[in-house]
Amino acid sequence: MTATLRLGASLKNLLGSKGEYTVAPGRNVRETLITLGIKPELIAMVTVDNEMQTKDYLIQEGDTVMLMAVIGGG
Repeated sequence: MTATLRLGASLKNLLGSKGEYTVAPGRNVRETLITLGIKPELIAMVTVDNEMQTKDYLIQEGDTVMLMAVIGGG
């Protein structure tokens, strides 16, 4: 089975990405990001099935992981 990794709109635009990835369970969020070529420093918030988690969360089968970007202002 797999898990789903979804990028928030601002992150999707920043990376020019499709916005959703199917990933294998068993790695933490940080390792999965690196594998996908996404810098973990860009991620401000991680939720898994609508619950806040850290980048050290171990992705499980069937999870939906939502990632939100660090947003700067000025």
